[in-house]
Amino acid sequence: MSGIMLAMNLSGCSFFVKKDSGNTDIQSVRQESENADKTVMKRSKSEEKEAEEILEICSKTYAKAEKEGKLDDLEMIRDLIKELGEKGFTAVDSENQVNMTEYEKLIQFSEKAEAKKNGRMTVVEVAKGGSCIIRNMETHDGIVNMIRSYCIYENGKLKQSSEDIYRTESWEYTEDGHLMFSGRLAFEGSYEVTRNEIMEYMAYRVLSLDETCRELNRKYILPIGYERNNMFLTDWSEEEFAELDFYDMFDLFYQENHTANGEFTFGNAMGTSAVYLISKEKFEPVIKSKFKISSEVLQSKTVYYPCEEVYEYKPRGLEETEYPEYPYPEVIGYVNNDDGTLTLKVQAVFPYRGVSKAYIHEVTVRDTKDGGIQYVGNRIIEPINNPEIRWHVPRLTRTEWEELYGDN
Repeated sequence: MSGIMLAMNLSGCSFFVKKDSGNTDIQSVRQESENADKTVMKRSKSEEKEAEEILEICSKTYAKAEKEGKLDDLEMIRDLIKELGEKGFTAVDSENQVNMTEYEKLIQFSEKAEAKKNGRMTVVEVAKGGSCIIRNMETHDGIVNMIRSYCIYENGKLKQSSEDIYRTESWEYTEDGHLMFSGRLAFEGSYEVTRNEIMEYMAYRVLSLDETCRELNRKYILPIGYERNNMFLTDWSEEEFAELDFYDMFDLFYQENHTANGEFTFGNAMGTSAVYLISKEKFEPVIKSKFKISSEVLQSKTVYYPCEEVYEYKPRGLEETEYPEYPYPEVIGYVNNDDGTLTLKVQAVFPYRGVSKAYIHEVTVRDTKDGGIQYVGNRIIEPINNPEIRWHVPRLTRTEWEELYGDN
């Protein structure tokens, strides 16, 4: 979700309804949906008992993890999900790192929703930091309603922090084993911010994913992701770096190694039209730590002043700000190559757009003798075919930058 997190994504400024042929009064739809949800969807006594059991299981695990300083530990989450599964619960983690337990129940529930049959079930989402979400789902006549209870661990207890009741506005179980759904949170409870416009966009990986694929994703792909860089959005290789933006790469990898020093970070000089001259000794090692590239090629792909031996660098400005919703990567396959490199097949899951496969690409990587990672190339296998699925904003060209800031 990163899916992810979770595979969970929240946006505080978006709302959508299913399209119809007439002029829909959105406010009326909101009120009608909210009233319908509150009258139709109620938690049964058996579901209340389930919730008590879930809270007890999670509380014990979180209490132990807190003492050991492991509330953010992946293995703790993995063990907790396993225990919930052994108790018969459908459980998943909020960041899409652990296979869902009792996933067959969710598939059957989705089949009932598609067939317009009646059905109910409970899903538990476990998160880092000692929180979880309990979802009680109900389907009838092809409609899916749910009660979403957000629980947080505080002062040795796991207790409900808020409760949201809503009718899903989209619901799809995809061919590749993802459940995508969304809905407007019509919540019961108090929050420090106004939430009556919040939409929830969800993606569950229902079918199990090979654990090696998950490990490879955590090691090679998730640290890069799809935010403010085009490493995985364009074709490039060590022989031809093409449109790969090395300034975005500098942003990414400089912060990785200099977290305490924010002189060249996004936001530090955003909107100030700042221009830095970074020495060759400082700029090149950041890039060469991740790419097999000569100084000459790097200089040709950037603005370099040979007499001073410095690189010109401009932080991203307001005009280069991206949309706040991003897809997250899933490694779905891999091949060990004869030359010692590794090629990963990756698909971009985009909850905000309700698609489990925004596009597919292959990433080739190389482990170095000193324990580092070199990125060897990227190739788009299945491109983005929906013009509405956009999030990346390239940096301004030199001409565009001069037009905006040249007089400053």
